[in-house]
Amino acid sequence: PGMLSNLSKLLPRLEHAPGIAAAAGTAGAATFVASQLPSQLHISAIPVSIVLGAAAGNAAPSAVTAAIKPGLSYATSNILRTGIVCVGAKLSAAQILALGWTTVPAAACSVGAGVTIIPMLAARFGLAPRLGALLACGTSICGVTAISAVAPAIAATQA
Repeated sequence: PGMLSNLSKLLPRLEHAPGIAAAAGTAGAATFVASQLPSQLHISAIPVSIVLGAAAGNAAPSAVTAAIKPGLSYATSNILRTGIVCVGAKLSAAQILALGWTTVPAAACSVGAGVTIIPMLAARFGLAPRLGALLACGTSICGVTAISAVAPAIAATQA
């Protein structure tokens, strides 16, 4: 029963459907909008999705927001983490080494410096330690995807 109850927490439930649908719709709309932008801007669907989601969230009536909240929480935790793992699995050692042997130490130093220095700067400027950790991961690793993945792990709140 213990293992099954943990597994059931990972699986979507009917109450998640509206939020998952809203997230999928926003992602689809963002993909379309980003594809229509001039290629010189180099804007992917991710920032477009964030802007569309923020606009929709602020414009939606509170009843709609309440209805989609469980599914959005599920999408931004379980589904996002699964996506991050899939993207990471796409990178093979051969692809990384094809960029040159200096790629791995350079990337390690860059990420290491970011996750070390940014929290110190955040503390110096009076920011909360958790915000410093989120900024460090987002800046050093891969932006909003890293922030979304790390936030639950460090129990970050919006307060």
